[in-house]
Amino acid sequence: MCGIVGIVSSDDVNQQIYDSLLLLQHRGQDSTGIATMENTIFHIHKAKGHVNTAYRTRDMRNLIGKIGLGHVRYATKGSAESVEEAPAFLR
Repeated sequence: MCGIVGIVSSDDVNQQIYDSLLLLQHRGQDSTGIATMENTIFHIHKAKGHVNTAYRTRDMRNLIGKIGLGHVRYATKGSAESVEEAPAFLR
């Protein structure tokens, strides 16, 4: 199980995604990540653990953009201990 949210808005989406991930936390508690897009630049923050402990004010300030995705992960494959396997991936 995992939880995913995507938002496109005329305002910055970082806080909306964070609030949505708090509501989806029951879908995965191993790790979380947010990726936002500002023009053509991606901003990503990901961490192990719960949403409310993974993001600090400084992290949220760096997640600039009007397009964004958020993800909470329950590890069914791979390692729950690895931050590299935490969601949001940029390829």
